[in-house]
Amino acid sequence: MAGIENMNEFLKNLMIDNILNTKKTNYSSNLNEENLTQKIGGIFEKNDSSFVGKFTSQNEFEIYDKWTFIKWYVPNFKRRTAYLIGEILESGKGTLIKLNMKPNPVISIFPILTILIGVITLIVAYSNNETLIFGLIIIVVGILFYLSGMFLINRLRNNFEKHLDLQKV
Repeated sequence: MAGIENMNEFLKNLMIDNILNTKKTNYSSNLNEENLTQKIGGIFEKNDSSFVGKFTSQNEFEIYDKWTFIKWYVPNFKRRTAYLIGEILESGKGTLIKLNMKPNPVISIFPILTILIGVITLIVAYSNNETLIFGLIIIVVGILFYLSGMFLINRLRNNFEKHLDLQKV
């Protein structure tokens, strides 16, 4: 019975991660934990990469894209297009990096809302062609926002991989 509950919990989390466009990945490195931490810190000090990062604790770091979603400053509002949170762990075969990547919260939630509004518009517009077209356009905009979130996550992850020469686990 506990196995079924664990499977249901796993599927629920997987579904929520896919809907919100969140990705989790593990990488292995031949470097030990200290050398990998120094290498990542060296990348953060350079200004020639397309991302910016900082260590939040001894073995955890946060990276975000230099692209911004919104240019002006709004208190308590995330402005970057994509975020990557990483944790460096020592394992038997080397060093493991656990990554959690997600787009800007607006880019995660906006597609859900627009597709929902588009579907409601389609249901309401069952007999009106103009409203039907409007509903379809709203759905297409939501899909495009979802795809842009996928692009932004992959862009950040690929740039991070390129600088560290990592292998997926």
